[in-house]
Amino acid sequence: MIGQQIIQLHEVDSTNNYAAKLLSEGKLTHGTVILAEHQTAGRGQRGRNWQSVGAKQFTGTYFLKTDFLSVDHLCYLNMAIALAVREMVQSFTRKQVSIKWPNDIFVGSHKIAGILIETNWKNGRVEGAIVGIGVNISPVQSVGYATSLEELSGKSPDVFSVLDVLSRQMNVFYQYVQQADFDFLKSTYESLLWKKDEAIVLEERQNAVPFTGIIRGVDLIGNLLVEKDGVINVYHNQELNFEANYGRVIPNA
Repeated sequence: MIGQQIIQLHEVDSTNNYAAKLLSEGKLTHGTVILAEHQTAGRGQRGRNWQSVGAKQFTGTYFLKTDFLSVDHLCYLNMAIALAVREMVQSFTRKQVSIKWPNDIFVGSHKIAGILIETNWKNGRVEGAIVGIGVNISPVQSVGYATSLEELSGKSPDVFSVLDVLSRQMNVFYQYVQQADFDFLKSTYESLLWKKDEAIVLEERQNAVPFTGIIRGVDLIGNLLVEKDGVINVYHNQELNFEANYGRVIPNA
């Protein structure tokens, strides 16, 4: 069961780093979650830092076995995890919670959670995934486009309340991966994509000229499909900049 075994730490550089160390020593089993009160060098997408201070954030790392998945199907694990985190956040608010491709969780144009997945390779196969999850529990003043569970719900849940809901959802969506129900995962993930079917301002990271694009979905290996001038373009992770759309007012429930 995912989340049944818990390792609690007071302070660590990164829960993902700690998980990788345990895994290299053969001391990490499927479903284990590592929690830290303080994370001093947490990592996000594109090498960004994700630091945590006590109860202000949920900072946890799960280890999940993936040896039953082919490399081409690893994107569905990403979808399942993003859906699980989204469902957890949705349980605390009536506002619409969505997934900003590939795996950030947004409410309106404000980020509330981020996911960093690192795969473990052995003998040419992906044996497992180290899944780092950060969730803002209390307001984060240093990020202008952030929101938190406290701001959404009017109360500040404790870390273990978040963990309980999150682990239950992780178990639910991980089963879809195990059962190879990829059509369900893809269609559900696409239906919850942030800004889907809206005309938004985007930039290609190799060409910082803004353009208007419309997110239409993802392909069979998880790449983003964006309509630009009537043509569907395929984008890999980190090839697009979405920041022009961040930080606007969260719509009313």
